[in-house]
Amino acid sequence: MTARVDNERRDDARTSTSVALWFAVLGGPAAGLANVLVSYPAVDRACVNDSGLILHVLTLLFLLVALGAGATAWRLRERIGDWPSTAAGMQARSRFMATLGILTAAISIFGIILQWIPIFFIGACHGT
Repeated sequence: MTARVDNERRDDARTSTSVALWFAVLGGPAAGLANVLVSYPAVDRACVNDSGLILHVLTLLFLLVALGAGATAWRLRERIGDWPSTAAGMQARSRFMATLGILTAAISIFGIILQWIPIFFIGACHGT
């Protein structure tokens, strides 16, 4: 009976780690894409209301999602530790995905910040 419970716990741990790894890898780019897809149509609403606040809130929200993906990747990378150069299997895959998650989150955070800069300096309704 206890062996079955231990196996179920291991399976649950693997599943939650796998979901966290996929969030770490895809969360940052998904937040960057969502920032573009949601913020550009929101410019019209910001101009109608004559306030860029909604654009700042949306960008901050997506930046926090990308930061969360990066923090998750960092935490998983620290938990997994260093890898030997010839390692294979699930642990090597997890290390690779965690490292890739750090890189993709960093690039996405940089992109989101770059998209946020014009909102500060130019405003939402410039040229309309």
